[in-house]
Amino acid sequence: MEVCNGRIGVGSEAPKFKTAGFDALKGRFETYSLEDYIGSYILLFFYPGDFTFVCPTELVALAVLKDQFESIGVKVFVISTDSKFSHKNWNELELSEALGNNYPYPMLSDTLGAIGSPYGIFDEENGVDLRGVVFIDKDGIIQLVYINAPPLGRNPKEILRLATAFKEHDTNGGVLPACWMPGEDTIAPTIDNSGKMWANYKGMLENEKKRV
Repeated sequence: MEVCNGRIGVGSEAPKFKTAGFDALKGRFETYSLEDYIGSYILLFFYPGDFTFVCPTELVALAVLKDQFESIGVKVFVISTDSKFSHKNWNELELSEALGNNYPYPMLSDTLGAIGSPYGIFDEENGVDLRGVVFIDKDGIIQLVYINAPPLGRNPKEILRLATAFKEHDTNGGVLPACWMPGEDTIAPTIDNSGKMWANYKGMLENEKKRV
């Protein structure tokens, strides 16, 4: 496995990596390189381990949204420190049973935490990745990094919303309000709107107050 050193974050170039993984849809082991997917939006979904408790609930919920992620051009990879062989067994024994079909996303092996470490996602003390999410744009620039403590499962619908929001910004240039949903108005970050959000976007602000 190859990866650059150092801690990085939003606005940085995503560190390159090459690692082994399991493609359950093809039924074979593959080698995955981040560079092969530059030009697409990329979602790295880190989790602590195969055959655990919260992780299968997250991975199944993420799998259900496959068509939605594909519709906005996002390549999704699920990643843990488990081996490619463990990923294969977990798919066969549990994930495929829960889904009714094989797991739809490539399952990557983060040996010794080399992929997660630059993001602060690898837990060195316990030797596992935390519940981390990394979203990378088409130019290979990191646009989102967040990490949950191990007991706290994530909501993949919120991750999909954030990815959709970024695509909206990337495509049309507006910035997105707090609880933005697809199809809603965005904000023009212009000098005319500076300090005038209440005057120019009163309806939007009132709507946000009702939704939180």
